[in-house]
Amino acid sequence: MNVLLSRKDAMRLLIISELVLRKETNQRDIARKFNLTPQAISEHFKELVDEGYIRVIHKGFYEVTEKGTEWLTKNLFDLHIFSEELIKKLYSKSIVAIASGDIKEDDRISYWYQDGFIYAKKNKTGNGIALTSASDGEDVLIKPLEGFEPPKKGEIIVVKVPDIGEGGSRKINYGEFSKLIKDNPKKIVVAIGVEALVACRKIRVEPIFFGSKEVCIEASHHGAGVIAVCTESLLDNLLVSLVDEGLNFKIVSFNLNA
Repeated sequence: MNVLLSRKDAMRLLIISELVLRKETNQRDIARKFNLTPQAISEHFKELVDEGYIRVIHKGFYEVTEKGTEWLTKNLFDLHIFSEELIKKLYSKSIVAIASGDIKEDDRISYWYQDGFIYAKKNKTGNGIALTSASDGEDVLIKPLEGFEPPKKGEIIVVKVPDIGEGGSRKINYGEFSKLIKDNPKKIVVAIGVEALVACRKIRVEPIFFGSKEVCIEASHHGAGVIAVCTESLLDNLLVSLVDEGLNFKIVSFNLNA
């Protein structure tokens, strides 16, 4: 990181970078850009030529040598590593939310949990600052200014489906099952067991199937409601996991024989 500690090296990096980016640039252009006097920029160029970092093409115009390219590459890489670590550190204290309405960078905003996600909207007395601009529904990066209420655990409704030996998906009252889904449009639907998967598909719902138990648990911890459609022989395993995680649930059955 010597390039940040030495004014000479910092200016050297800027000059070489300009020559790489703009091959037709000259001393006068660079002096004007960095607000340097002709005498000062001339001294910098003289040192760069003497040390082999640049060479003269014709009067006032220069190109970067291989030595200069290697020096620039090394120092830019060091700067990249430094800035990347710094950005990660800063962003680790930030939150990504979904914009509710249009938001501009530096707007004061309020952010909150809803249905398992964090939302943000403009609010002059809010609890955060927008670090990026976003249109309604877009992702927005926010800087928290104060704490906010963590999400309550999402409601879990467990729907029992008979095992195939007891009739499987054929033994479901689909009128009641369909009504439950329609009455809870924001709840995530997961299916545990093939019989449960088929039951969902019969009412034209494609549930989360692979990793469904883990999704159920994680979604509830984030405040999202879940309808867990579960084959009866797999029910005990699911309930043990929910109890271990401290999650509340209720069990319903739409068995035609119930």
